[in-house]
Amino acid sequence: MKHTLLSAAVIALALGASSNALAQATTIKLGFANIAPNSSASAMSGPFTPVDALSLKVQDRSTLFFSVAREIDQHWEAELALGAPPTHDVTVVVLNPAAVPGSVAALDGAIGARVRQVAPTLFANYRFGDSNSQIRPFAGLGVNYTVFDKTESTAVNDAINGGPTTLKLKDSVGLALQLGVTAKLGGPWSVTGAWSTAQVKTKLTTNTYGIERTADITFHPSVFTLAVGYSF
Repeated sequence: MKHTLLSAAVIALALGASSNALAQATTIKLGFANIAPNSSASAMSGPFTPVDALSLKVQDRSTLFFSVAREIDQHWEAELALGAPPTHDVTVVVLNPAAVPGSVAALDGAIGARVRQVAPTLFANYRFGDSNSQIRPFAGLGVNYTVFDKTESTAVNDAINGGPTTLKLKDSVGLALQLGVTAKLGGPWSVTGAWSTAQVKTKLTTNTYGIERTADITFHPSVFTLAVGYSF
């Protein structure tokens, strides 16, 4: 699925680049994004783990934003949204303090892990107005592919699990949506503000001396971006 999505992105951009009859311009956007994962996770389950006692929460992070958009016609464009992969802090959530030792209950809110996500998203955007409009709202529908490629268990998580712990999260593929507005600044320059979200689900597996514990995580992300664009 990873190769399918990346191939689709390459094909879409290649078609735009090679078809002068259809594509009018390419726009490169560079700016900042604030990512609020809005995660919800099931309780950790596995051997020697109290039932419905511990969970986790993925924290917000800001990062650099980058995208390439190619016009298809006056209203439609294909956009590949990327950015510098952010590393999120993951905090411990104690669901039932009475079910765990006091030393563990005291760790509620502590950082238990750090996880980096790579999440390229391919959008088909519909832009309202016409090419002469100073301000153009747009709506986009697309596909998001999220990879959690770097994970780190902190000393806090190691202590909770009883020793050095490794983490693994499954990749996720889901629909994505964005809404935004672009304003011309003069010449080839513009500024874009947008909000986007996507369907992201994964399964966390921890391993401590061969003992595996799991949790299902669902994200309802809100990503706010502000970027300057250059068209050519």
